[in-house]
Amino acid sequence: MSEVDCEGRMLTTNAGISCLPHHLSTDSEDQVLVADNSNHRILLLKDQLRQTRVLADSKASQNMKLWRPERLYLNQLTSQLYVLHSSRNSEESLPNIITQLSLR
Repeated sequence: MSEVDCEGRMLTTNAGISCLPHHLSTDSEDQVLVADNSNHRILLLKDQLRQTRVLADSKASQNMKLWRPERLYLNQLTSQLYVLHSSRNSEESLPNIITQLSLR
């Protein structure tokens, strides 16, 4: 993952983060939330794209079953993050699921 300027010049890179971002969002503290589709997780990055923590992944909770996150929506007032992701279970009737996470 790399940071580039408006001219496309690379400003910073973080080779330690291996992901295929499908969607990005920012919070009120200018941290970047990343929907990492290939690794089935949501990352929280601080300045200079340093990974702070994994907010959710496919292993975090049996109840969550986060799989291939595609879109993020952060409600700034409530600090609730909504994640649109696929179902791991092929028997699910709906191909996409919305999971709600709290950033507090």
